[in-house]
Amino acid sequence: MTTDKTLAVAKRDTIGTGKLNALRAQGVIPGVIYGPAVEGNINVQAKDADIRTLFAGTENDCLLVNLDLEGQKLLAIVKHVQYNHRTDSVTHFDLEAVTPDSVVRALTPVHLTGTPVGVAMGGQVHQIVHDLPIKCAVKDIPAEITADVSELKLGDSLRLAQVALPENVGTPFNGTVVIASVVKA
Repeated sequence: MTTDKTLAVAKRDTIGTGKLNALRAQGVIPGVIYGPAVEGNINVQAKDADIRTLFAGTENDCLLVNLDLEGQKLLAIVKHVQYNHRTDSVTHFDLEAVTPDSVVRALTPVHLTGTPVGVAMGGQVHQIVHDLPIKCAVKDIPAEITADVSELKLGDSLRLAQVALPENVGTPFNGTVVIASVVKA
């Protein structure tokens, strides 16, 4: 998977709740980078506006990002994002620095395609799994998993075993997990 998402980050020495809250008040969000592509943990910070732009229009927080760490180019996956529960603003982010061949766990959106036969019978589609946990190399992360629901009749369910995952992509879910169903409206 390639990414067009980019984020400029800078190293930070500031630690401690009070000092980090002061940073946030200045429009700067603290974060950390760790993983196989860096040595140790690196405390970083990014502009709040850049963080908001990064997540704009995304379906989940699990993103592949091109990082610019003070001129050093890194590839990273957003692993965890903390939000202020009152304002819904980001208060902290964790990034895992990776290489294209690094095997990672990620969440990939599930996109339903087709109109189920059961809709004409008075049913409606109920999507149960919106994001599928996957495990694969970074270069193999799909932008989305598509699942065709065209053949579903009223009362039918589409199970994971009926969905074709991309090559080299696995999931911890078993094949009996229901992705979507058609239920009486």
